[in-house]
Amino acid sequence: MKFATRFWFSVVLVVVLVPFLNAQQRTASSAAATTLAVSESNAPDFCPHLFSAGSGNNYLRYCVTDNGNITLIETPLGHSHMGTNGEGYGLCQESPAVEYHDYAVSDSGNWQPSQIVSLTKSLIKISRTTSDGRWTLVQTISKVAATGSIKVVMALTNNARSDQVAYLLRFADIDPDGKVSGSLATASLQSAGAIAVIADTPHYGLQLLSLGKSPFGYQQGFVLSADTLPNACDFASGIDLQGFSFGEGHPGYNPMVEYVYAGAVPAGQTLTVTMNYRGT
Repeated sequence: MKFATRFWFSVVLVVVLVPFLNAQQRTASSAAATTLAVSESNAPDFCPHLFSAGSGNNYLRYCVTDNGNITLIETPLGHSHMGTNGEGYGLCQESPAVEYHDYAVSDSGNWQPSQIVSLTKSLIKISRTTSDGRWTLVQTISKVAATGSIKVVMALTNNARSDQVAYLLRFADIDPDGKVSGSLATASLQSAGAIAVIADTPHYGLQLLSLGKSPFGYQQGFVLSADTLPNACDFASGIDLQGFSFGEGHPGYNPMVEYVYAGAVPAGQTLTVTMNYRGT
């Protein structure tokens, strides 16, 4: 008799609790969906995540893909700077040599699907692990309304059991003010970028700047002199050794830049760098 009583009590408990738990799960799922649905609702079809801020000279509008590529940068209003060869990130494991990249128009194909960790009206955080599981790159891309700039934080984790030397780069095909010819691309220890220098017109451009102290032992900006996307394991190939390239009078000139970090990443550890895209 006691067994029967316990049995019917258990049945009643399940009947009562299952709908309650299902409702809780639906509520949690709905909340998560809401959290990931806050990028600007007026984003065009080609732009998965659109962000904007400021006005006047500090106006900023940019687009981020699910994989963490910035495919549109407009600052100030009416002045766009991204070219057709993409923008994104490259990674090289030095030994054994393995190259990974995603420049929006070109993906090395050895990444796992990206995961959007968080998305608000001011930032997107994206995690992506290489298909061999050795590396995880977490990008946090956020707007800085006060300066009309984009903050890009890249956190690289070595998932292996041994220390590894890695090269981490950010690449951008910059058409300053929408112009290819009549532009000047420059690079330095802390930055890389390009400006439009056509006579009798305002000179607008875009700069990629490394911020703060880097945990990597090496860092440098480069101008790419060839119209070829960078190989992270051979990042110095195709660079302009002078550190600048002037495109006036060269219709085929296409200013592209990269910023590179290189150094040892201890096993199980994360090295983080911070960069900034800003109008010049």
